[in-house]
Amino acid sequence: MVETVFNQSLWGDEGFSAILSMKSIPEILKIISRDTSPPLWNIIEHYAFRFFGTQEQVIRSLSFIFFFLSVFFIYKIGSLLFSKKTGLLSAILLFLNPFFFTYAFEGRMYSILAFGVASSMYYFLKLFIGEGGKWTKTLYVFFTLWALYTHHFSIFALIFQGLWFSYEYIFGKRQTAKKVFKLFLLIAIGYLPWIIPLYKQIKMVGGGFWLGRPDIKDLAVLIFDYLADGIKNNSLVIPLLNIPIYQIALIFSLTTLILRNWLETGKKTIFILLWFLFPILATWLVSQKFQSIFFNRYLLYTIPPAMLLLSSARRGTASLITIVITIFLFSIIDYQYFTHPAKLPFRIYSDYVKQNLKPGDYLINWNSASHHLWETKYYGIPAPIYIPESGGELPFFVGTALMEEKDIARKIPENIKRVGAITSGPIDEINIPGYTESESKEFSGLKIVWYEKSE
Repeated sequence: MVETVFNQSLWGDEGFSAILSMKSIPEILKIISRDTSPPLWNIIEHYAFRFFGTQEQVIRSLSFIFFFLSVFFIYKIGSLLFSKKTGLLSAILLFLNPFFFTYAFEGRMYSILAFGVASSMYYFLKLFIGEGGKWTKTLYVFFTLWALYTHHFSIFALIFQGLWFSYEYIFGKRQTAKKVFKLFLLIAIGYLPWIIPLYKQIKMVGGGFWLGRPDIKDLAVLIFDYLADGIKNNSLVIPLLNIPIYQIALIFSLTTLILRNWLETGKKTIFILLWFLFPILATWLVSQKFQSIFFNRYLLYTIPPAMLLLSSARRGTASLITIVITIFLFSIIDYQYFTHPAKLPFRIYSDYVKQNLKPGDYLINWNSASHHLWETKYYGIPAPIYIPESGGELPFFVGTALMEEKDIARKIPENIKRVGAITSGPIDEINIPGYTESESKEFSGLKIVWYEKSE
């Protein structure tokens, strides 16, 4: 089987989600309420597992479906606000956008987050454009709740909608705004069941998280990543010039924005621009004064409006040429990414470990920069995280809500003659008192190191 991004091995967060989604719905709700996310992805993944199995292809197909639906709704928004041609161009740009493309196959909640926000925005716009029938209102409430139950960062999209509602109430369609306010109340009522878990999760994150405070450079990098720089492959270069293709793609994306007729579409442009920038700037500002929450994949639902900006209000042939070149460069970057999977090869690795495991052997996860508990559990080589009694406790953001007592080993059990240490960190940092290294095997940075008991 040829390995691509579609069937490559899971990594830690994907493994965590998969292990959690294999549990019953009551267990999922109980466990995830002690973690940092809402439950919708795991509930959907749970039912996908029941009907189709737990293979990597099932997980990645599920994510791709919602990725594709996000693209569809951007086509609908582009067609609604501008034209079908603009809708089609924005859909192609979004489908091929390198950063967005990387999460088309990610076994986490990011593609359904983008889908929830895009569909919510579509029906929100329809309400103010005069197509606010019963189904539009119902679907707006449904998809907004979908987004909220997918990821907490969707709240910034809802806050933006609230600001736009205020503008319409004061300066625009007041009667429509009054109807939208009632829908806000229904959304609030629909979200009530998750208020207490949300409060506990916010307190947990407020007590310490792994993200550092972002600076202006981080803000610029994120925006550039969303526009074109999402896959920084320095080996993929323009011949003779020796310039990475992703940098050329960014140049053409920025050129397209410069050529754009910013005054032509007025209010529509302001809406799209604020949908793109408001969540990014809001989380950046929050991170300056409080616990940092600024992280690129949490905000990827702002990539769709960025692609709408690129495709709309074009200045004739010049804009169309830069868009076509951008699409071509995106295609090259995505093809290289899709056909050259970079995640650790846990499937092959686990097969090797199982074949070389002897009766009485004891496997551990060496807690280097990150442990691999969830990958090893998913691939059937359970190995507790080895943390000596003096090693302290693990932080919550490594998945402690899902960990069981047997998932942490404070010492090696007695009478164990051979220990296998699983790590992707330096071998020389592993220290197991009473044992000496006997052999090791590496798979693209993933290592199994065997230790024999010292005489």
